[in-house]
Amino acid sequence: MAALRKPHDLPGTALAVLFVALGIVLILQTGRMSPLGSVFPITVSAAMIVFSLALILRNVVLGMRAVRPAASEPDAAPPSETGHESTPRRLLFLLAMIAWIVLIPILGFFVASVAAYFAIMLVATHDRTPLREGALLVLIGFVILTVFYLVMAKVLLIPMPTGMFF
Repeated sequence: MAALRKPHDLPGTALAVLFVALGIVLILQTGRMSPLGSVFPITVSAAMIVFSLALILRNVVLGMRAVRPAASEPDAAPPSETGHESTPRRLLFLLAMIAWIVLIPILGFFVASVAAYFAIMLVATHDRTPLREGALLVLIGFVILTVFYLVMAKVLLIPMPTGMFF
């Protein structure tokens, strides 16, 4: 007999609701900015709202599944998977994000972001990554961060914190 399923990711859904509200507040605050100056904050806030709504929708749809697979079914999660195993990774991720924020004015936006990318990549990697795949991830991450930085600093002319480096 199948057991009823608990609501899916209730804390994540609650945070997504808060991010939707925050996005709305941030968009309303751009009324005091110049039209050109408000483009980026509105875009980021709108993206935050859209992605948060997508997470809410995902969690609602997953939560509507009334039954959990029986233990004998291949899709059933092992009883040892309670989610507590990822607590150290979550804390390390939070620490990496805090370090990134602290290092931006010291090292500069680009250098601090590259360091944060590598730290988060190390925290998020569960299995051994082959050297070729690891090198590809490093290259792709570096290219994305470089393009992001150049678009922000050179195209949108957003003043970026420079710190010791660029």
